[in-house]
Amino acid sequence: MQRLRLPALAIAVTVVLSGLQAPAAAAPPAALAGKPVNSTTVTLITGDRVTIQGTNAAVRPGPGRAKVPFLSQTVEGHRLVIPHDALALIRDGRLDRRLFDVTELIKLGATRTLPLLVTYPKGGAPAARTAVAAGDAKVTRDIPALGTLAVKANAEGRKSVWAALTAGSANARTLRAGVQKVWLDGKRKVNLDHSVPQIGAPAAWQAGFDGTGVTVAVLDTGIDATHPDLAGQIAASENFTTTATADDEVGHGTHVASTIAGTGAASGGRYKGVAPGAKLLNGKVCETEWCEDSAILAGMAWAAENAKVVNMSLGGTDTPEIDPLEQAVTDLTAQHDTLFVIAAGNAGGAGTVGSPSTADAALSVGAVDRDNQLAPFSSRGPRAGDSAVKPEITAPGVDIVAAKAANGFIGDPAPVEGYTSLSGTSMATPHAAGAAAILTQQRPAWSAKLRKNTLIASAQPTADVNAFDQGAGRVDLARGITQTVSTDEGVLSFGLQAWPHDDDQPVTRTVTYRNSGTAAVALTLAAPGAPFTVADTSLTVPAGGTASTTVTADTRGDAQPDKPLGGFLTATAAGGVRVETPLGVNKEEESYDVAVEVLNRDGSPSTDHLTVLFNLDDFRFYEVFGEAGGDGTAKLRLPKGRYGMFAWIFVGEDDATMLTDTEFVVDEAGTLSVDGRKARPVRVTPPQAGAATTLAAVTGDWIMPESGLSASLVMDRFETLYAASLSATERDYFTATVNGSFARQNADKTFTNSPYTYDLAYFKPGRMFDGLTKAPKKSDLAAIQSSFATEATGVVGAKGNLAQYAENSGGWSVFLEFGLPFRRTEYVNPGALWTGDFVQQIPPADEDSYPEFVSESMSGAQTYRAGRTYQQEWNRAVFGPSVNHPPFEALWVTRQGDLMIASVPLFGEGTGNPGWSSTEEQTTTLYRGSTKVGEGTEYTDLPPGAATYRLESVARRGAPHTLSTEVRGEWTFRSGHVEGEAFKRLPLSTVRFSPHLDQHNTAPAGRSFDIPVTVDQQAGSTAGTARNVRVDVSYDDGKTWQKAGLRGKGDHRIATVRHPQGAQFVSLRVTVDDSRGNKVAQTVIRAYALR
Repeated sequence: MQRLRLPALAIAVTVVLSGLQAPAAAAPPAALAGKPVNSTTVTLITGDRVTIQGTNAAVRPGPGRAKVPFLSQTVEGHRLVIPHDALALIRDGRLDRRLFDVTELIKLGATRTLPLLVTYPKGGAPAARTAVAAGDAKVTRDIPALGTLAVKANAEGRKSVWAALTAGSANARTLRAGVQKVWLDGKRKVNLDHSVPQIGAPAAWQAGFDGTGVTVAVLDTGIDATHPDLAGQIAASENFTTTATADDEVGHGTHVASTIAGTGAASGGRYKGVAPGAKLLNGKVCETEWCEDSAILAGMAWAAENAKVVNMSLGGTDTPEIDPLEQAVTDLTAQHDTLFVIAAGNAGGAGTVGSPSTADAALSVGAVDRDNQLAPFSSRGPRAGDSAVKPEITAPGVDIVAAKAANGFIGDPAPVEGYTSLSGTSMATPHAAGAAAILTQQRPAWSAKLRKNTLIASAQPTADVNAFDQGAGRVDLARGITQTVSTDEGVLSFGLQAWPHDDDQPVTRTVTYRNSGTAAVALTLAAPGAPFTVADTSLTVPAGGTASTTVTADTRGDAQPDKPLGGFLTATAAGGVRVETPLGVNKEEESYDVAVEVLNRDGSPSTDHLTVLFNLDDFRFYEVFGEAGGDGTAKLRLPKGRYGMFAWIFVGEDDATMLTDTEFVVDEAGTLSVDGRKARPVRVTPPQAGAATTLAAVTGDWIMPESGLSASLVMDRFETLYAASLSATERDYFTATVNGSFARQNADKTFTNSPYTYDLAYFKPGRMFDGLTKAPKKSDLAAIQSSFATEATGVVGAKGNLAQYAENSGGWSVFLEFGLPFRRTEYVNPGALWTGDFVQQIPPADEDSYPEFVSESMSGAQTYRAGRTYQQEWNRAVFGPSVNHPPFEALWVTRQGDLMIASVPLFGEGTGNPGWSSTEEQTTTLYRGSTKVGEGTEYTDLPPGAATYRLESVARRGAPHTLSTEVRGEWTFRSGHVEGEAFKRLPLSTVRFSPHLDQHNTAPAGRSFDIPVTVDQQAGSTAGTARNVRVDVSYDDGKTWQKAGLRGKGDHRIATVRHPQGAQFVSLRVTVDDSRGNKVAQTVIRAYALR
């Protein structure tokens, strides 16, 4: 089955790094002063490094991998950077593509240590361990029951992990003997977003069933064993996390546990759990609200051996593939006959039901409110891949009151001390698990499958809610323990019925009713109506026996809409017996079979490619991989609609072609020819003899009104790069880009201290280039004479020039390392918006170490004219607050409704470029009048009325920095509610000092000195012109101050100071009142040095 993906609603902006350095930190420093997004570097399993800097990304190939092409995609809000030699293993389902999801890896904190799950066949543990050890990785946990090793691969050894676990050429890459699959050891989230009587538990208690003798495992954040409701309820505890104990330091697991088996002791029985007689196993698998897959797997294996019911109020996104947790549910249920009761998730939309509740053997639980209405957050089916009915049942999950952990921090207040209120399918799941415990007590010999199906069969559906959304409905334990009839199937899923529907073949499924009672039961059967019919309207199920009938889903014609259709087969009998069987069939929307034929440039079938088709209206993704020995053809099933397409075709290790089709329509069956014979060479040549290529990239951007995507092919040479558009179709939302960067290459193959760079970018609106040949002369280019000062010790610099065809569009650039201070000439072509990005970093000790981020500054986007020479200065003091060049609508200080963003860059350059820095300490605090609102960069739910606000920000930094060791800013302005969705920039200004300093940011002592002072208003705001300005100077790091002379008017002044002999540094402070009543006060300690 083809993978189905939903791409991001944003354009990828990517930077590639050639050379030996990375432009920013691998691990975030203590703080990045005023920076909206930290710079972070991740090392992939292949040894390649990807650095994220705000909206940009940089790729540094691993040792010996300089010629490997990289594919960049933005999918579902996540940036994927996939090396060519990983495609075959991803295609074969043996390598988890999340290992190349840089966004996900950063979210997991997998920057220096990569967590892996390595699976092995029965008896294969020694071989798998040997392969892992060869990669200098560490096995942290072996789960023999699941044939899985949890592995930590350190950055220092990760370059060899790829070689240790894999073998073969790019298109025939395989895993080593003894290794079945390699997964990311990802994380699941606890599913957070009246109840016990609502599901009929009191009736079970009255009948003598409260879970006594049954053990229920809770795999969660731990349990607070000191809570009165849980005293004596915990039979055993195991901690599968890195925390010190199995205690609950979140509050989620305690809440879940008390819903299952709490005694209600602290509330006089008011908040008693569903099965207070049951005992609990406390399996701590989550340290916070996030839970590592390896910890969950180990907990599952332990729980299945020791409990008949396992509650898992956690989960993650499901895909058509069977992931490790889904497989574990299947395997452990088969091995131990344990029933896994798992939360469906809180994504709320159709097709969002989460893994591992999607495993066949799991009981997937959605949530209802106290009125039995489906909770808006409750995830719905159908299941990804096969359109099966999931979830299968619901339970109360809205405003559930249960035990509060002593050390927990989540939850809303409850009427009784010691309790808290939470909502989510996490809260619904323990109701179902408690019901399963009571059913297990009543029927100890029953299988997990029979217990699951009995709960489903006895549930109460919510009227007018699709079976795909709720399964059989809300748990009805009173019925579950009293009626003797259930079904062997639980639910009947009829799968996908392909369009068109005039010739659909009816699909028939058997449903078998099982009677565990001592008397025969005569059932009356009723189907919900079209498209479902039942063969028998009545059926007698003998005592202790079974009886079967069939249900048919007939989707022929257009009587029902083309969408997932659900209903219930209801069987009733005397005495209130009612057996519900959810039914579901996915009546496919108008769709067609499309053969995708991919050819190499010589016309032969491609066996090494990745072709991606995506719907331009809903952005569903369909991928086709090349396969060794294949005929280059694959079949897709595509809904009618408009599509875009891009393909990467490879021949050998480094010959690559990118093909696109801006837009084509699927409205009939046919063949899509992805014909590499149409490709033409992409050749860009700089006007500098001996210049070597540092970047060769082809990009296609689709920018739609509400969404967009970007796809790029990135290489280190043009000689083997080709491109073409498959059709002449042009659309104004598409732009193609070719980037070429060049510099002087040293004897050691690095580009350090190159005296020149060439950054060339060419754009084609409407459709992809059909090849491109460019060989500009120097007179065709602009020359930028760039000088880079120094202020920190032991650092190097790097600067890239990013080309964009429009504001906020995608692009690539190259950062090349140089010593500081430094000068070089940078050549760029006209016809692009160019943004400079400069970084300082401490170079790595060796190729296995990470560079350490020191500072960064960026210019605004600008155009250049051919034949002109421009001057640019970088890293020039005074480094202080700056609201220039905001890159996004929401920056720097803005308001949307009653949300305020406050993120002033505190280390902007004296030339006007905003800047950020590693710091030892940084705080930002907002006041409304004299009342403190809070700290941080986001402030929500502000009072709507207009008021005076004061924003204070302070940052301190030490070595390797020598200047601006302390920066303070204070801004006073008025703000009120902002209508609409747009961000409104607030009336703030910053003051910039621009003294004439040398390349070491020093000025002469013992003389009078002028300092230009400029007031910069935040663009698009109502900040006024400067009126009252005062500048003070200090020569003892701010201990004493003296007023500076000042001349000029408005936003441009000149301060005059006299540098005393013997002083080492100059500190500055300034206050400004503007013409509209706004105020600013800034202080910079050690603004510049004296010589």
